[in-house]
Amino acid sequence: MGISVNGFARLGTHLVAPIAWMFLAPIAIVVGDGQGLAWPSILALAGSAVVTLALGWLIKRGSGFGISPYTSPESAAVTVLVFTLGPVMLFGGLLVAWLGWARVKLGEDTFAETAAGVLLGILVGGLGWIGLIVFLFS
Repeated sequence: MGISVNGFARLGTHLVAPIAWMFLAPIAIVVGDGQGLAWPSILALAGSAVVTLALGWLIKRGSGFGISPYTSPESAAVTVLVFTLGPVMLFGGLLVAWLGWARVKLGEDTFAETAAGVLLGILVGGLGWIGLIVFLFS
């Protein structure tokens, strides 16, 4: 009586996205605090997530092409954390991969929408990190 493939996918969609944020924020605070980057990391994390969702909505409204609202903020968060706290945060990419697979498997997003979400998240997360650097050194 194991979990089905669709059950595993639902777990990814409905559990990974909210739970990831419950882990990402404390990691940014705890690790960032040791480096003096706790609040800037949290602001870059939250700002990147909001920007990806807003851009995704604007793109969908303007072109009709949907960008996954699940993979974009998660990818942005992982990108900010990798640049801010180090490569160990790349393990967050596994959560993004699970989430993307789950969205496609369940038919909630297409592969293109999921991939676009990942790319948008990486772009916005990178810009969030640049903003963090500018903020810290200006």
